[in-house]
Amino acid sequence: MNFLKTDKSGKTYISSPSKTAEILNLHNIRLKKSLGQNFLIDTNILKKIARTAELKSKDIVLEIGSGIGSLTEIMLPQVKKIICIEVDGQLTAVFKEIFRYSLSSQIELLESDAMKLDYGKLITKTGATKIVSNLPYKIAAPLILKIMLEAPGIEHYCLTVQKDIADRFAAKEGDKNYNSYAIKANYLADFKIVFSVSRSCFVPAPFVDSVVVKANRKISKKTANINTLDFFGFVEDCFLHRRKKLINSLLQSNEHKYIDKINLIIKMLHGIGKDKNPRAEDLSLDDFLFLYRSLKAN
Repeated sequence: MNFLKTDKSGKTYISSPSKTAEILNLHNIRLKKSLGQNFLIDTNILKKIARTAELKSKDIVLEIGSGIGSLTEIMLPQVKKIICIEVDGQLTAVFKEIFRYSLSSQIELLESDAMKLDYGKLITKTGATKIVSNLPYKIAAPLILKIMLEAPGIEHYCLTVQKDIADRFAAKEGDKNYNSYAIKANYLADFKIVFSVSRSCFVPAPFVDSVVVKANRKISKKTANINTLDFFGFVEDCFLHRRKKLINSLLQSNEHKYIDKINLIIKMLHGIGKDKNPRAEDLSLDDFLFLYRSLKAN
């Protein structure tokens, strides 16, 4: 059965509310909250996402959480190939039926848990050049860091995420949303919130609004020769007790590791214009990089 019906312009959209409902009902599919499944049912928003991603005919796009192909369909005429990842077997069965004529040529579908993939190997194998996805809500935050750590060759991202995650991308020291995740994300990439997406544009409607975010991989001399995972561990130690003084958090995270370095850390804090009592949330990314480099140098 062909689900791709045409509108007045002759173009096909499965992302209209009625068409999405028809497909889900026909296959008796109930979207799973446990998998963070919320489908966009606004074709204009999906087109806007594709424009924001600045798709090119040579692009090989990685799409995570492809569902029944609402975004896939919009992107397909604009790119060379799409690598789709979907964990739900019911949805992949429907996807294969809808896109059966493109699976052998322009679409590669992987039925897999996105959190269990090795993105370094996947990018090497597929040649993906950018990531454009409406990320499953449940895994969006950890997945973004995972991909950026494992696949540094991917420089451009266009992602739909829940607003609270985007607020962490944009948070600065002193903000309520500023935490270790904000430090890690901004260490890896520059993020820009492009536009908001109302919860009414999804089925089922989530409890929060969403935003579309562009991210460009950060290439910075400030992070040259830094062991990224070790630096992330240091940041986590600093934020162990967010409302306590940074020094106390470090001691409580691993006293033996930091006990002999407290005087040095206080001296370094003075070097960035702080007294000995700041909390981790009072320090910028540059401050954390300075502290980390200084500790390693000593």
